[in-house]
Amino acid sequence: MKKSLADFDQYINQALQDWHIPGAAVAVIKGDQVLHQGGYGFRDIEKRLPVTENTRFPIASMTKAFTAMGVALLVDEGLLDWDQPIRDVMPDFRLADDYATQHATLRDLLSHRTGLPRHDASWYGSDKGIEEIFPDLRQFKPTAAFRSAWQYNNLMYETAGLLCARVTGASSWHDFIQTRVLTALDMKNTTPKYQKTVKDHVDVALPYRLKNGETTPQRIPFYDNPLSAAGSIYSTLNDVTTWLKVHTQSGQHRGQPFVSPFGLKQMHTPHMLMPATPAQEAMFNNNLYAYGMGWFMEPYQGVTLIHHGGNIDGFSVMGAFVPQEQLAIVILTNIDVKGLRSALMYEALDRALGFDGKDWSKEMLKRNNETVEAALKAEQDSSAEAVAEPSSHALTDYVGRYQQPGYDDIDIKLEDEGLLVKFYGDWWPLNHCHFDVFEIDMSSRHDEKITVSFSLDNHGLIHCLNVPIEPDLGDSAFKRKPIEMAEDEQAEWTGQYDHPLEGQDMSISLKEKTLYLTLTGQPAKALRCVQQDSLKLRFKFVGNEQSIVEFIDNREEGRKVLIKHPGATYDCRYMD
Repeated sequence: MKKSLADFDQYINQALQDWHIPGAAVAVIKGDQVLHQGGYGFRDIEKRLPVTENTRFPIASMTKAFTAMGVALLVDEGLLDWDQPIRDVMPDFRLADDYATQHATLRDLLSHRTGLPRHDASWYGSDKGIEEIFPDLRQFKPTAAFRSAWQYNNLMYETAGLLCARVTGASSWHDFIQTRVLTALDMKNTTPKYQKTVKDHVDVALPYRLKNGETTPQRIPFYDNPLSAAGSIYSTLNDVTTWLKVHTQSGQHRGQPFVSPFGLKQMHTPHMLMPATPAQEAMFNNNLYAYGMGWFMEPYQGVTLIHHGGNIDGFSVMGAFVPQEQLAIVILTNIDVKGLRSALMYEALDRALGFDGKDWSKEMLKRNNETVEAALKAEQDSSAEAVAEPSSHALTDYVGRYQQPGYDDIDIKLEDEGLLVKFYGDWWPLNHCHFDVFEIDMSSRHDEKITVSFSLDNHGLIHCLNVPIEPDLGDSAFKRKPIEMAEDEQAEWTGQYDHPLEGQDMSISLKEKTLYLTLTGQPAKALRCVQQDSLKLRFKFVGNEQSIVEFIDNREEGRKVLIKHPGATYDCRYMD
């Protein structure tokens, strides 16, 4: 029996119950005809406020297609070119790969083929926008050769957005996209970012998360998203359908040209093949997937399905269309990273085109539950296999700030006899596992625990924190920053010291909150504090990891400085 949209309302309501999802907004449009449209469930569970056709949702990475459209408009005007090197227009553009730096084009940035993996830890949980991140792009290591593989990357869309603003003289991508796309398409209920001061932001969906193994959604805070061109737009069901009509109606808006057919075709043309996941191959018997510019694409039931989803804390959304059928589908949900958006997309497509097919909600829910069960079992197995071997240092020794170029510093502090780590913008428990291996426990919000480790230098001091920022790169070493000593504490050690080598003198001076060690006939060398506790006060020379300068003050020997080089130690006594 062929599916139809006649009982789609009932299907959606049942799916929300089965998945334990608060609310959804769904539309199916063919040409200018509304085949199905409505709000389901609640935008606010506590107040029992319903989702409507004008409820605002963050559309997250669906924003990327708007950025690609903005570029297409500028290409139509001759201000940009799809295949012109970025460096020709933005000379300060730099990547770690010199070849990619010289040759990367807008087509490369927008089709995710620069060789860069996600590097999302550079912005997630941070307040840094692209203007601040842009100079650090050269710090992020690639994991594939330029144009050799598809690797999703938000930062390249942020870069494209920055380029659009610079070329047009706009104050930001937000202003550019508002003027050139949102206002031009009369999307009055859509904004480039969430603005608390906008009075119209009343009918807004609240964010919820469903933890593994639980059936009651938890309200979570709105995420203060630092992204712009890669994922910041807020929109509604009605406005997103207006947006998708441009893509199904040859680049026209209400019968008037908006973007050239050539520009539209560029976005809808496959540029990079993508590897199919095992789940995709099993469910669809298909391994042909591709990415254009701002859109995923795949063959489905004899038609070309083009789509892009979006996930951000508390929300999961999808926009899709079939060009040859002028068919558009929108799914907006206020739940975190659940597959119902895709299930409803395929179900709506089957029903709109009269296809036979699977019950996509049941099929994808079954796989979702299998994934959740596997995650819970892995957590149980990990706890059972844990070996409680002692750490090499007391917990206080791990306290400090750790840094790597391009990323926010990672702070560790001691509180209530336990360690806390600031990671992804929040403080989480840092629990000891065994030896110098610890676990960042983010399960209270993210159903995730991250295993990290500490490395020691040749002197046994904690030297760096190893974090799996990018899995394909292995652990990334965040080096421990020097300890900041109070200026008056440092000043206590200044003065002249008697060096044991004949004819050699040593002095300690303080300049601009930094201690310097000077030997006869040699330039002053800056010191950085690496250990300050009740046992020892130790410094290293800036730029020298091998030597240690230890300050000692006791009753028997008085004040002295030990300069420890590999193979030699010099005991320098303070000269009264």
